[in-house]
Amino acid sequence: MDEEKNEGELLIQGNEKREYPRVPMKVAVKYRILESEEAETALTKYFDADKLLNDFQKSETIDVSKTGLLMFVNEEVPVKSFIVVSMYISVPGISCSCKAIAQVVRRVKNEDTGSNFNYKIAVKFFKILHQNLKNYRFLKLEQLLDIKDKFSQED
Repeated sequence: MDEEKNEGELLIQGNEKREYPRVPMKVAVKYRILESEEAETALTKYFDADKLLNDFQKSETIDVSKTGLLMFVNEEVPVKSFIVVSMYISVPGISCSCKAIAQVVRRVKNEDTGSNFNYKIAVKFFKILHQNLKNYRFLKLEQLLDIKDKFSQED
């Protein structure tokens, strides 16, 4: 009986061992690589994502977590550079526009020959603005991506 319970738990939780689990999510993203002065201003003072995204590239996410995301890009974005991203996330019961300043922590060549994108980059969020579009209130990213806790509360 104990073995069955443990197998069931593995099915629900999978093999995810990260402190902040990733949620597979294909979402359209607008992004722009920031110049060092822009990044410094956005991180220390004022963060106007709309102004920073006047000129942007289009992409899509692979997965999202509370602390960052994995996304496709076509350009060779330097590791440790800062980017601004904007995306609309919709999961059952929650819709949110999310804009963030993030740092590129990893870049790998995309080996998928059927993909339109050349690279995958992992980014870590530094500053995040989210607005719940349903209730016109601000949300924390933890609330938006805390899907496991939402399902647990329903049981």
